[in-house]
Amino acid sequence: LIMSEDTNANNSTTNDLKAMVAKLGGNTKRFGVLAASDTTQLTVIARNMDVAVGDLFLLPCERGESRFYVFRATEYANVMNRTLDPDDIARNKLTMADSFLAKDLQEQNLIQLKGIVLGYSEYKSSSDSWTFNRPRRLPEHLTDVYRVIPGDSSVAEVVRLLLGEQLGQDGLFIGNLLAGESALDGVPVQIPPFALSHHLAIFGRTGCGKSNMMMVFLRSILEHNQSCSEGKRTDPRCSILAIDPHDEFYSWHAKTGGKDGIRGIVNGYSEEQKKDLVDPFYYLTAKDPENPGLEQRIKLSRADIHPQDVASVLDITDQQISFAERVFSEHGDRWITEVLLLDADDDDQRMDFHPGTVEAVKRRLSFLQRGSHRIFTNYDAQAGIAYDSSLPEIICALEKGRLLVVDTTLMSEMEQFVFTTVVARVLFTLRKALRTAGSAANVEKEIRTAFGNVDEDGLIGMQSLVDALIEKLNSGELPYKEGETLTPPDQLPFVNIVIEEAPSVLNPQRIKFGSVFRDISRQGRKFGIGLTVVSQQVTAIDEGILTQVNTEFNMALGNEEERRSAIRNASADLRGFERELQVMGKGQVILSASYKDIPLPVQAPNYDTT
Repeated sequence: LIMSEDTNANNSTTNDLKAMVAKLGGNTKRFGVLAASDTTQLTVIARNMDVAVGDLFLLPCERGESRFYVFRATEYANVMNRTLDPDDIARNKLTMADSFLAKDLQEQNLIQLKGIVLGYSEYKSSSDSWTFNRPRRLPEHLTDVYRVIPGDSSVAEVVRLLLGEQLGQDGLFIGNLLAGESALDGVPVQIPPFALSHHLAIFGRTGCGKSNMMMVFLRSILEHNQSCSEGKRTDPRCSILAIDPHDEFYSWHAKTGGKDGIRGIVNGYSEEQKKDLVDPFYYLTAKDPENPGLEQRIKLSRADIHPQDVASVLDITDQQISFAERVFSEHGDRWITEVLLLDADDDDQRMDFHPGTVEAVKRRLSFLQRGSHRIFTNYDAQAGIAYDSSLPEIICALEKGRLLVVDTTLMSEMEQFVFTTVVARVLFTLRKALRTAGSAANVEKEIRTAFGNVDEDGLIGMQSLVDALIEKLNSGELPYKEGETLTPPDQLPFVNIVIEEAPSVLNPQRIKFGSVFRDISRQGRKFGIGLTVVSQQVTAIDEGILTQVNTEFNMALGNEEERRSAIRNASADLRGFERELQVMGKGQVILSASYKDIPLPVQAPNYDTT
């Protein structure tokens, strides 16, 4: 049966199934035949052809409804058609090179593929469409098997039709579906824009292509926002705070003669598009920018920092954080200045706390002293030092649907972590206040209350930041209301904050102190705010954070423990993909998500050539 060219399992199929098989090449391009199947594994016998682990195959079947099963090879072996001992044949070929055995048995060489059914697409005549299903059924006996061949436009058309629900449509482009070692041109894989309001994770060792994939992803976000601006889409825009520790996203490879980065895309916009899609800035850096205007030097004020921000990024004890919060409750956004000036030996100043506790807090805040940082401005209203910060503009930009690239090459690790934490906390607090307000008239009151700035109760809180935000609220720059109408939260952009070097701030020790990222991981999706966790390690991330991630980009990982953790935490079953996490090439990624039924192997394109 395996060798017969007369076998035709599709004689009685519907025209739809026949048409699809014809596009795959019919009998002339049949790869093999299903030999055995159970609920965990399929076995396919095929002619002696070059295949690779990870290759995809389609099995048309008419048992029940018209279906196409999607099969993925996880292992294969060379076998013989006749009952011959391959060891004897090998000996004869070695010692009798001219014997008939060396020539005449070529047609006896077959291969045996084993793998898993990812699922099946079933034709629905009522809607004239194909619907993908999880693998709860098996194909019929001796079903024909067709290989998904890269470069064949007809095959690509069939794959797009069968897997359309899984591939995604009108979303954010990641790359093309990967079949074995090659990408399928014309079979794009996308994630929905709303995924940015949930939580994503990008795991992969150094050199696996994370930066290139991020460039492709960021370009797709800009394209989405442009479509929204032009009225081609009605869903919300996307905002992302893209932390760039290597300053790659801004100019990419332009300095070495390659393609420009986000700068090149922005420079291609008209003045009207820049105003609608970019203004007031898209690039923030700790140095003087090359082209001031839409590129700006970043500033954060001491007054922007809350004691909980410090707890999120520093090793600190309960007693130390209690002292910091006590100072904050009395001095509001001047608390850092007060702590740095405080005499630990003065009984009145240290507020009944142990001198060692006071000194420990001062040491932990020493990176904020003048001359010890590049982005923080001093603040002391009593001494005439005014509030000076980019934070209100950053928040307004994210609330209007902006891509912000933040160059952190000249920042210390601590500066980077504090900056990311402050932006995340302020945005999260504002979204919660907006949800609580209920009406445009109550927005200002709820914002002040959320940041602890309540005059009638004598609370100073984050007064300088709040005053700046309220000013922008009333001018319309902070788009929470229009006249007397409150902006519905679901009309605001999907916002995502990238956490680079995530283990440093999302490890179990830090999370236990009430990190804002713990709160966002658990509740952020209700307010349209998501996190992107970027790490070379899966095991170093707090388990509570991992359980909230529902879109994973797993690239090549360094050791078996990391691969096991990636498989365990994936939103979709990665059984059959274990080896790929070790041997995947640059730019190759396994995408798993709670809104996709199956994991998808993807090849991110080279940004320089697309």
